[in-house]
Amino acid sequence: MARIEAEDLFEVKVDICQVMAGLHPSGDWMGRGARALDNLRTATGEESLSQLLRMREDLETAGLQSATFRQLADRVPFRADADQHSAT
Repeated sequence: MARIEAEDLFEVKVDICQVMAGLHPSGDWMGRGARALDNLRTATGEESLSQLLRMREDLETAGLQSATFRQLADRVPFRADADQHSAT
């Protein structure tokens, strides 16, 4: 049972990181995005599955306007190659 929940947590985190990578391409979502989902106030250091599912739904429905986007965008450093893609 714990293994299944761990797999579910991982899959939802990957989904959230992929959505955030599309919404906030200058962030290092595929490299360090999972760290943005850490919750140091919990015993495990992770959000619950139900909270992660709510976050994913918020991102999918409200996108850039979502509270989840604003919360996570500040937690992820910019990608090292982000400057290469900016207009000069």
